[in-house]
Amino acid sequence: MERSLRNFVKLCAGAATSLFLLGGCATTGAPEVEPLTLEKIVAMSKEGKDAQAIIVDIKASRNVYDIQASQYAKLSRDGVPDAVLDFMQVGQLKMAERMGRREAYNDAWLFGRSTSYGGVWSPRPYVVYMNGRAYLRNW
Repeated sequence: MERSLRNFVKLCAGAATSLFLLGGCATTGAPEVEPLTLEKIVAMSKEGKDAQAIIVDIKASRNVYDIQASQYAKLSRDGVPDAVLDFMQVGQLKMAERMGRREAYNDAWLFGRSTSYGGVWSPRPYVVYMNGRAYLRNW
């Protein structure tokens, strides 16, 4: 009796483990979205697709473009609308802000006013530049 109960418990544990491991293989059912490259954006703009439609496609692909100013100039020469370039640059600024927050959070210093003695243990502030102005941000 004890042996059969022990075997039954092992069988149930094995079945539960198998179901747990197989559950990790299940997909969410959402289709994978192919990344939207810069070449595809140029091709869409040359096809005559309007700026809002391109921006919707960029949002759907969930891409953030970390490109340099010379690449923005090249995209503009290739016919990409200014609204699309502005949207891409805003995404790049948001990415830089998130990275700055992460670095500030990981780089905590004694900073700020004293509560009882010494400084307050908090992340130090960082600066984000938008439209030529510096904004001091705290985590």
